[in-house]
This record gives sequence, structure tokens and C-alpha cells, in this order.
Amino acid sequence: MTERLSKLFDVGNKKLTLVRILLVALPSYGVALATEKVFYVVPTIAMMMMVANSVETGSTTNRNRIDEDGVPVDDASSDGLGDSDGGV
Repeated sequence: MTERLSKLFDVGNKKLTLVRILLVALPSYGVALATEKVFYVVPTIAMMMMVANSVETGSTTNRNRIDEDGVPVDDASSDGLGDSDGGV
């Protein structure tokens, strides 16, 4: 049980995690204190989460990339109508 909890709370790069938390928290709390309206806070949280998610360290990335060497699959024998003759 404690092994699961330690894995759950294991943070690889503590500085990067702190920066991401601050990128979301500071603008969100700032907007909340300034406006006192949820109408402005929720979009601020959503936008800042996208910004914080894009923050990375070094030249390596953990994002999924499209394999550019792959061959595109083109099914030219299909007319889009399936196995029928297209009649109604």
C-alpha cells in the first residue's frame, strides 16, 4: 500500500512541477481576488493549464510525435459506399 502511495506522489522534476503549479495558481488566484467572479476564473485556469503543460526542460520532449517516415495508407479501391452496389 505504501509503495502505491509513494509512486502516486513521486515527482520526477520537482522544480518543473513547482513552476507548473505556480503558472496555474498565481494567475487563477489573482483573477479570483481581483474580480470575485467564477466567470473569469474558470477560463483563466483552463488557459494557464495549457500553458503549464507546454513547459518542458532541456531538449528532450515527452510528447507524442508523428512518425514522418511512415507510409500513408491509401485505400483507393473503395468508393466509400461499402460492400453494396450503392443502390437504394
